Amino acid sequence: MLLLSCDKISKAYGEYQILSDVSLKIYSGDRIGLVGANGAGKSTLLKILAGLEPPDQGQVKVYTRLSILTQQDDGVPEVTAGTLTPLKEERLASTLGVDPGALHQNMSGGEKSRARFALGFDPGAGLLLADEPTSNMDMEAASIVEKELQSYKGALLLVSHDRSLLDNLCNSILEIANGTVRSYKGNYTSYLEQKEQNYRRQCFEYEAYVKEKKRLEYRIVERKEHIRSIRKTPKRMGNSEARLHKRSSTEIQQHLSKHVDALRSRIEHLEVKERPEDPITVKMSFQQVKNPVSQTAVKARDLDLGYPGLKLLEKASFEIPTGKRTVLLGPNGSGKTTFVELLLKVASNQCETKSLVLSPGIKMGYFRQDFSHLNFEQTILENVMAQSHKPEHEVRTLLARLLIAREEVYKKVSVLSGGEKVKVSLARILASDANFIILDEPTNYLDVYSMEAMEQVLCEYSGTLLLVSHDRRFVENVGQRLLIFEDKKMFTYEGTLKDYEQEKTREKREEPIPDKPAPEDPALKLMVLEMRLAELSSKIDSCKDEEIKKALEQEYFALCRTKNTLAKG
Repeated sequence: MLLLSCDKISKAYGEYQILSDVSLKIYSGDRIGLVGANGAGKSTLLKILAGLEPPDQGQVKVYTRLSILTQQDDGVPEVTAGTLTPLKEERLASTLGVDPGALHQNMSGGEKSRARFALGFDPGAGLLLADEPTSNMDMEAASIVEKELQSYKGALLLVSHDRSLLDNLCNSILEIANGTVRSYKGNYTSYLEQKEQNYRRQCFEYEAYVKEKKRLEYRIVERKEHIRSIRKTPKRMGNSEARLHKRSSTEIQQHLSKHVDALRSRIEHLEVKERPEDPITVKMSFQQVKNPVSQTAVKARDLDLGYPGLKLLEKASFEIPTGKRTVLLGPNGSGKTTFVELLLKVASNQCETKSLVLSPGIKMGYFRQDFSHLNFEQTILENVMAQSHKPEHEVRTLLARLLIAREEVYKKVSVLSGGEKVKVSLARILASDANFIILDEPTNYLDVYSMEAMEQVLCEYSGTLLLVSHDRRFVENVGQRLLIFEDKKMFTYEGTLKDYEQEKTREKREEPIPDKPAPEDPALKLMVLEMRLAELSSKIDSCKDEEIKKALEQEYFALCRTKNTLAKG
């Protein structure tokens, strides 16, 4: 059944054409992933389809109840009690740990995203348009959202930077590029394979076309040279012989001329093949940094962290070594961003504490997940130049490598997509002289091309890196060591996330069974719950029997509620 159709949709912002004659139809059972480079128009298209923004041309027709989860201002969603929609499902809010009566401005980005989904998701709608629904969420919350979307009965149009989410939820991919859309059957991985095959085929056809055209053009030149080389009538030749020679030469020239015309006709009738566009490439690079002399960049001793009435960290002691890539891990609201903010205050002499000491010579660069460091009324170029240690021509080259080229640098930040704002934020850091970089959820809203480029450049970075991210693949590819927030404590693990999880699994297998039950430890009970949740998540993903899968999901959500109760208590 047809749920939505749009015909020849066009949209421009000033001189920038975002969408051009876009037409598409969505039917029952469709699970569509909408992909494309940052700024290609993904969020704009969703808003037009939902009726939140009018197109310049074209029309949209909706034949079902429609629900949309948007990015507020194309950035981190702000949630306040006065702007929330009525609660759709108390079960979902409880599972995600959302209390509608206890929302506050100090919520982390992940907590705001949980609230946005719990309070905005309508399971009864016939069509859901979801724009980055798992942004800023920790791995557990993202898993819950994924399961909710898997069990959702309506059609889905999903924008996400999470490659695994697109693979697990989508049965077709809609790519938006240069203002137009193109459809591919299958999930995200299948889309990448098809796109690679199409590119190779187009390259082969283009090369064959160019080769054949050159061959025919060479034959034309060869025939023309032959025509010019036919000798004229010798002066001493008799009249009768001269007439015969001239007739023969003329016949040969006419024959060759016809051959030339035939070759030209063949060129004209060749099916023209355009050179395929090269795959999008984003290039990032850091200049060589000068690290502090000390081998320890940050040292914490008996550090307390929190707000009045809310304790996040108690008597924590740890170190961040110079030149290492450290990942901060922990659930939403555990204190990661609060710790980063304290670190920045100490670095800028806005706060002094004996519990947290930074080595002399540290120069910090900070990527904020809420874009509050950007001036929305200034242009891209003005924002980057504000703290740049590079001349303008080098900054423009840097932006071009991030696919922000030529006149685009004069766009105001207020009109940029979430992914474009991320690139501007990264450009500010790349243009600075920072030797200690803090990245708070840098992968949110980035397209795949940019994520892969960022992974590569961060692995080559010679300075100190502190990374906050819930993107498992990104953390595994970049992180060298972990700082783990757990039950108001901080634990250090020297190794990757994969190493840490393997060690935890090994310890669980080797743990001896006690002779008698030990006194119940809340922290231990919480850890056991998390392990059981991980085990259930794996079973649900691989289960083919709907009845068994439903029972597993019921147990999963019940344990989530128990875990939230334990964490609060």
